Amino acid sequence: MAYTSFFADTLAVTFEVAGGSPTLDVGVLKGVEIIAEWEHVELYGQDSVFREDVARKNVAVSVKASMAKFHPNIIGKILGTENTDKDIDGGSSSGDTQAEITDSNTVPLFDLQGDLTGKNAEAFKGKVTNVYFENAPFTAPDGEYVQVDLTGKGDKLILQYVTT
Repeated sequence: MAYTSFFADTLAVTFEVAGGSPTLDVGVLKGVEIIAEWEHVELYGQDSVFREDVARKNVAVSVKASMAKFHPNIIGKILGTENTDKDIDGGSSSGDTQAEITDSNTVPLFDLQGDLTGKNAEAFKGKVTNVYFENAPFTAPDGEYVQVDLTGKGDKLILQYVTT
């Protein structure tokens, strides 16, 4: 297998409500960090200071994504409730969608999928399933584009290397 390089700016990410549609595209991604983390259990004995064995358990996949151009319904899905044809005050507004925090302990889950294109046209695909987001920050600093920085955890990380 030949070595290749992947430039991060080729990454394209989509959010999908876990288990179905809709798929929500991210227009301008400002950065993604995905880390698979395990809890490790180490075995030490009385007769040595060296570790005798190690096992891992309880995997979690940490996800951080920063977006500057995105489908607004991503935030609506995180909040929990979307009401179609309603305005911000609950009145009728054809074609609009109002999103609000749901009085429920049901957590909306997302699948994130991304593709990187390699220098020699290879593709590196990644998918994190059943991601929940811990917050829904919405920052609008003076003189800057609105950016949404999401932090969450998923249950699986799937990677695929595609050769041409």
